[in-house]
Amino acid sequence: MKNWLTLLVPCVVLVAAIVWWKRDDPGRPVATRSSVEAADGVSPLASLQATPQAQEHLERQRFEADAKDFFARSASLRAVERSERADALTRQIDKYEAAGGLSAGEAVLLRTALVKATVDDPARQAEEVAAIADRYRAHADRRMAAFLEQQRNDPRFQAYKAREAQVVAEVMAAATIPAGLTRDQYLRQRLQEERERAYAP
Repeated sequence: MKNWLTLLVPCVVLVAAIVWWKRDDPGRPVATRSSVEAADGVSPLASLQATPQAQEHLERQRFEADAKDFFARSASLRAVERSERADALTRQIDKYEAAGGLSAGEAVLLRTALVKATVDDPARQAEEVAAIADRYRAHADRRMAAFLEQQRNDPRFQAYKAREAQVVAEVMAAATIPAGLTRDQYLRQRLQEERERAYAP
């Protein structure tokens, strides 16, 4: 009996696997579906791969693979090839950064790595890396200045800031804090409520 069960179990599993594999859509024969795909000339996978999102994803994967390959092999490349590939990667970094596909931090790291891979002179390397850092710092300073200017001109923000000082004074002067919260937790909660009130539509 035990030997019989030992033989039966693999057979049942095999039959179940074949049935499962052959069933795609119980109401539609496999041959009919294949003929429809052949008539259309496009499989569902090919249709999916042709979408703009899929193309962008594949292009991004190619960029990342090119960057990894370049950094892994840059020391062994001839100077001309190394320079051409570095220029191509720089254009890609510019493109992705402009589109928001790379953060400033990621772009700085890639640009710094490109300098280190293409510039042999340590003094010149240091100069170019410093120039990259200065450029991004200046850009960040300009963005922060623009943000602060926008906040200064936003009546909702000004109303919140005025109320913020009052809430801080109230919470610091309170003899008891409700709901078992610490003073800091209660202050954060109150300030969050004020922000929500100030920016409510």
